[in-house]
Amino acid sequence: MHVHSMERFGTNPLSQSSTSCLSEDSQDGNILMSGVNSLEEKKLKRRQKNRAAAQRSRQKHTEKADELHQQHEKLEQDNTALKKEIETLKEELKYWTQMLKNHESTCPDMLTPSLPTQTPILHWLAEELNQGIQ
Repeated sequence: MHVHSMERFGTNPLSQSSTSCLSEDSQDGNILMSGVNSLEEKKLKRRQKNRAAAQRSRQKHTEKADELHQQHEKLEQDNTALKKEIETLKEELKYWTQMLKNHESTCPDMLTPSLPTQTPILHWLAEELNQGIQ
């Protein structure tokens, strides 16, 4: 039996259950490979299709990972910018709070009970902002 030609494809047709397509020639003992070539061609085409599909899948996953990486970088930049803005606003709040304290001691209107809720509201707002930002 001549099976060496099939071993290069990595399969031995005699070890498979599809030996019905093989027939033995009684004159010289050789195996006629009718139909085996078409089976191997089908396997080869299936493997090629599978490779192409796997390559497309890997490419799709790579593109998705790249997209997520870019999105992550943008979010990091946005986060950094927002943190800087928070620090700027904290400094501005500190400045205006100090200005209010300085003005309270010199302004007679601030000492009168006509606006009793104005100062506590500003202090409450400053405390809330400081607690919420930390």
